[in-house]
Amino acid sequence: MLLPALVALTCSTTLGLVGSPAASPRAWVAGLVLWGLSVAWLLPRGEAGRALAGRDLLRLALVAGTLRLPMLAVDPTLSDDLYRFCWEGRAWLAGFSPFAHAPDSPALAHLRDELWSRVNHRELSSIYPPGAQLLFVLVASHGIATWRWFVTLCDIGTAVVLARRDHVAGWAWALLPLPAVEAATGGHLEGVAMLALAFALVDQSTLGAWLGAMVKLLPGVLLLRQRPGTILAAAVAAGLAFVPLLETGFTRGFEAYRAHWSFNGSVYPALVGLGVPGDRARVCLQGAGLIVAGLALWRCRDPVRLCLWVFGAFVLLSPTVHPWYALWPLLPALLLRRWAWVGLAALVPLAYLVLATLDPATGQWREQSWVRWAIYLPFFASLARELPWRR
Repeated sequence: MLLPALVALTCSTTLGLVGSPAASPRAWVAGLVLWGLSVAWLLPRGEAGRALAGRDLLRLALVAGTLRLPMLAVDPTLSDDLYRFCWEGRAWLAGFSPFAHAPDSPALAHLRDELWSRVNHRELSSIYPPGAQLLFVLVASHGIATWRWFVTLCDIGTAVVLARRDHVAGWAWALLPLPAVEAATGGHLEGVAMLALAFALVDQSTLGAWLGAMVKLLPGVLLLRQRPGTILAAAVAAGLAFVPLLETGFTRGFEAYRAHWSFNGSVYPALVGLGVPGDRARVCLQGAGLIVAGLALWRCRDPVRLCLWVFGAFVLLSPTVHPWYALWPLLPALLLRRWAWVGLAALVPLAYLVLATLDPATGQWREQSWVRWAIYLPFFASLARELPWRR
């Protein structure tokens, strides 16, 4: 793994010297794509996965940490989600529920400061599960830097856990740019949820699946394959956490996301381009997603394969596909050696080119159709080659 590690460290250092992604979005996107494609090309293909332990795990963690340091040094301008995380943690500490009070609520007017001005969708209350809210209080409320360091350490932990089962998967997670930049620079919750998912898949940990679901919902699909008693216990625990939130504005943000948002999708814009009304296209894709999840739960005995089907369907059928969404299918794909998804993870940072069209006055950007073609056409071509058509 020496050559891909040297390439990753070189690209990471170079991007750190480039500076803020908002100031040089094209240079950043070019660097991320070059980094991702280079590492994906250099990773071993046919080598059987072996477990790492001891000094090998420590070496992997040190390399992963080193190439994430430049990502921690740049301004987090690829996404503004982490500002909301910090705001919601501060709101809880001030005695206000982010589910009952959106950031622009008059009740929170006395808390408004520079952090508040950078929160996205201030008219909407929180959509993040109880486990995430606890992390916002314990970690994010202490500031942006503290939160980014915490998520980065979790992301390094994901690489280590994967390497305990498959050294290629662990090194790939450590060296690919998408996990590094979305954790260290973006500070996304996926950095935490992926660690829980890795424990759930590598150690077959029911607790890992439950903790992941409390942070980001999707790992909850693994709980549906447990024994009835385990499912009941998980449902009761989740109910105790979620039910008090349902009387607040918890569902309004989800409804806005489900019914109105769209960005960088693959199937959804294709349907709309064919003349299908947007509302009908969304309903059709949601139904297709439920069918895929149901069939996967019925047919897939391997939890890793189950996750790849469900998370892959989520990415391909969703009208909104932010780059960090691609982390969900990437993790099981690495364990299964499904390289089409690795290629998608390498190309999906092209979506950040919208930052080059951002109007600072209005906060609006303009998507370019060629970007979707550049992201998804190679992916679908590679996926078609990998599918076991004869079966």
